[in-house]
Amino acid sequence: METMEYKSINHNRVYLGALIVLVGGVLLLDELNIAVIPDWLYNWPTILVLIGLYSGIKHNFSNFGWLVWVFIGCVFLADDALPGMQIDEIAWPAGLIILGAYLIARKSFQHKI
Repeated sequence: METMEYKSINHNRVYLGALIVLVGGVLLLDELNIAVIPDWLYNWPTILVLIGLYSGIKHNFSNFGWLVWVFIGCVFLADDALPGMQIDEIAWPAGLIILGAYLIARKSFQHKI
């Protein structure tokens, strides 16, 4: 009989393996000139997004931490992908406002329960 912890570890390995295969497949398609992948997609913000998505999948998107990684990665990716837009100037204040509203709402809901 398999324990719940063992099944969870197997699922995490499957998700991580699938993510690595996907990234490798995209890189191979780009190297073979089958698909054109933008250069801005090959930098460190993409790694932040992937870490966030992996964390979210690992915890069934039940916690808030994965969203922080994805948000930070997406802000820096948007700056690289759309250089004239200066998204970082509005993203950080908007992110702080959203975080503050979340913390207030979470506190309010916990007291009502």
